[in-house]
Amino acid sequence: MRDSLAKKLLAKVTDWESDDLTKERLDLQLLSEYKYDEYQQFSPGMRFIESLSLWLNQFEGNEKDLAYNLIKKHLIFISTEELHHLIKMVYPDYVKPFLINHVASELKIPNFLIKKITKEQKFKILLRECLFLGLSDGARTDLFRRFSGLEHEQVYPTYQITKEKSEELLEELNKKITINKYGNEKFKIVFLIDDFSASGISYIREEEPGEFHGKIQKFLKQLEKKDDKSDFVRNLFDMENLKICIILYIATKKAKEKIENELESFAKSKKLDFKVIVIQEIDDSVTLTDEKLGRLAPRLEEKFDSKILTEHYEKGETEKPYLGFDECGLPLVLSHNCPNNSLPIIWHETDDKEYRALFPRLQRFKVLS
Repeated sequence: MRDSLAKKLLAKVTDWESDDLTKERLDLQLLSEYKYDEYQQFSPGMRFIESLSLWLNQFEGNEKDLAYNLIKKHLIFISTEELHHLIKMVYPDYVKPFLINHVASELKIPNFLIKKITKEQKFKILLRECLFLGLSDGARTDLFRRFSGLEHEQVYPTYQITKEKSEELLEELNKKITINKYGNEKFKIVFLIDDFSASGISYIREEEPGEFHGKIQKFLKQLEKKDDKSDFVRNLFDMENLKICIILYIATKKAKEKIENELESFAKSKKLDFKVIVIQEIDDSVTLTDEKLGRLAPRLEEKFDSKILTEHYEKGETEKPYLGFDECGLPLVLSHNCPNNSLPIIWHETDDKEYRALFPRLQRFKVLS
């Protein structure tokens, strides 16, 4: 029944011949069932093919074919299953090798002697001296802890730590270390985890000389507090030897370089050791520029809604805002939400449906009108 209605809707919206309609519908049905229907921000009863038909209807003439080819040829959809696979990779493929190299260097033994190193007491202690913090709910620290097998007391869903939680984390750390005849220990490595970045701007940025903002900076600011009333986060860590690792499940090459460069600038006046790890890096080649968009670019510019230009959106480049936040030009959708770094034509929708989205975005910052 639904398949028949979807076919009728596509036929009404497009100018495809019968054979083309049958072929495209079968391809779309496969993509829908395999991935696109799981998009979590579709309204009740809405699925991909219905959304695509209504979205295409706002284009005219051959623009419909251009818009359709944009989606068919360029869309990157990260499913929930794919994201979970990336989370599963974090500990065995990135964190564990990082610790192995660290211990091998200290013990002055070859890092390929993996079994020998992981049996060393120093490795086991160092692993327990790692603290994993989420930078947002997208970090899915619950899944990360379950997939990695780490202890509850060293994985926490937020970097905003209360005094009570700080004392609890430190108490559990020392309780565990004491069992191994060590004591008075603090965390030596902190991993800051999040799911996605396309520009890096929300993580750390220098707005004025020496003035930094962003999620990472907010955490780092807590480490600078040295008074008795607010230094409880700083007291969690061995500040003389602390290593800070930022782990992103998915990020563009642009975002990784932005974060690394900003951290390098920030670290010039600080004694901090940073490392940025991206599990799935998105190459620059997927970025859609005016040249790649061709005849569709003027249409995207024409259909850009100026209400998108909030103070938050304007923290990035805005010469061509129709290419998404910071002009990232991504044709990318995450199963739980479409990032604003993707083309607004994909995710922006108004209440009156003057602008209709293919994958409606749940906005973090909303404009009150």
